[in-house]
Amino acid sequence: MPTHTTLTDAFAYIESFTNFEKKPFPLRFFRLDRMHKLLDLFGNPQESFQSYHIAGSKGKGSTATFLASILKEAGFRTGLYTSPHLVSYKERITLAGEEIDDEIFLEQIGLLEDRLSRLQPEDFPGGEYPTTFELLTCLGFLVFRHLGCDIAVLETGMGGRLDATNVVNPIASILTPIELEHTEYLGDTIERIASEKAGIIKPHTPVIVSPQVSEALEVFRSVAENLDSPLHYLPHYLRSFEAHTHIEGTELQLEWNADLFPSPFSFEPLRILLRLLGEVQAENAALAALTVHLTMPHLPIEVVQRGLETAYLPGRFQRIQDSPPVYVDGSHTPLSARRLLHSFLEIHPHPHTLILGIVSGKRHEEIASILCPAFKRVIVTTPGTFKQSDPKALAECCKHYNPAMILVPDPREALNDALSTLPDPDAPVLVTGSFYLAGEILKAVLPPKSGD
Repeated sequence: MPTHTTLTDAFAYIESFTNFEKKPFPLRFFRLDRMHKLLDLFGNPQESFQSYHIAGSKGKGSTATFLASILKEAGFRTGLYTSPHLVSYKERITLAGEEIDDEIFLEQIGLLEDRLSRLQPEDFPGGEYPTTFELLTCLGFLVFRHLGCDIAVLETGMGGRLDATNVVNPIASILTPIELEHTEYLGDTIERIASEKAGIIKPHTPVIVSPQVSEALEVFRSVAENLDSPLHYLPHYLRSFEAHTHIEGTELQLEWNADLFPSPFSFEPLRILLRLLGEVQAENAALAALTVHLTMPHLPIEVVQRGLETAYLPGRFQRIQDSPPVYVDGSHTPLSARRLLHSFLEIHPHPHTLILGIVSGKRHEEIASILCPAFKRVIVTTPGTFKQSDPKALAECCKHYNPAMILVPDPREALNDALSTLPDPDAPVLVTGSFYLAGEILKAVLPPKSGD
């Protein structure tokens, strides 16, 4: 029976455990045996469905969303587990993006609380209770089992080798682009980070890999070879690839290298318009499509196309207002910022205002050097309170790249300031630097939903 009457209270219970998304943590907390113990308590719900597993530095959530949308279009009851959320924890656990009823979350969280109430920290490996992320991951598995999911698409939270999601034997392991991130936990080189991400590769299991820097690709190839797992590198399968961003969406045109696919398959050139904006989304869509072509070759091309065209994920270059045009995006690495700016300039060659908020631990200087010079005005703000940040330090950094910079600590006031000082209704505003900032802006603009 549910022990909480609202999702706010229920998720507050889960947050009452050690929450590493909100504060730094010691490396000793990285361990899978505690997660296995937790899942054992519930009869290993992750074994009740098949899965795809995705790791990488960026593009995980979008790739997962494209893949889940294709599987849903194919008729599979598909669970989707992503992170972080923008407004509500419910966003992390969905049916291929479709919201799940509050009652199901309340029931399954009640089940979690009932079992945990009978145990002490010493009952778990390491002598500590599961973390918030481990409980959320277990909750996702419980919800997917309860709903009778055929397949789940699972995005790692951070890393891969010791991530709480790395307890499945997937249909395929998928690796998105690698960049320097979370260096205090994953290592300070591309090779070390790639090694942690490669921890999701399982023996004799296909590995589908997006375009990578050479250092990361060599790590993936080495690990896959040692595990006798066939590695499929997306660029090798593309005979041609073009992507252009428009206000209506992202135009994707690609032609597969059909010779690399098992006979008798031959694919017509793919020409579609994605709802998600940005050239990077075209690459994520191609990665999801390749995954399906290699692991479920019987699915009609039309199913893949419809799945890609209908996929949607908030906070990824999302247009939230038309006049003046306002976009929110969660880009928080130098490469993702550079690619975001490229796509933004395709739509708006003369951008006006940038609202920037970045949590501590990110590469502020590089991100500021990429974004700030392109805008007439920069407003630095706080990316919410979910994670620690230093807006004053970021403001000093941004001032070097754009003297027309002001600091407005409150995100809602920053948005109001931006909108009130635009020269005309067509002057565009871009909000970026953190998914948490995107969430704050969405809460300010969009009506609240249950579970917020």
